[in-house]
Amino acid sequence: MSQPRPAVVPLPRQEFERRRSAAERILKRDGYVLAAVSVVFGLGQLALIHWAETHLPRKPEITLEGTVFLAYIALLLVLAWRMVRKLRAARLACPHCDSTLDGLSARVAVATGKCDRCGGQVIA
Repeated sequence: MSQPRPAVVPLPRQEFERRRSAAERILKRDGYVLAAVSVVFGLGQLALIHWAETHLPRKPEITLEGTVFLAYIALLLVLAWRMVRKLRAARLACPHCDSTLDGLSARVAVATGKCDRCGGQVIA
């Protein structure tokens, strides 16, 4: 026999807004860090390639450029993974159907207090 589901408790409006703004701050802050790192290190790579073409023989140049590029991609992947992990931890979800409330769904929940997918009460 299955266990009965615990009672679903909607979030108070202040808590909902606090969580929503926390997720937006994570996206904004980590998005800026990811963009800045990708631009700065991308330009640094271009400078390294230019330097390596003029100062190194062909085989060591290719090895150096490939190694630096792989390290650059690994760094970007780690930063993106961290951002996604933080966003998942801070995500808002409907207590009834567990669907993610972001973007338009979050705005509908703020306006109506209900989930736009199942119609369940999200905000008390």
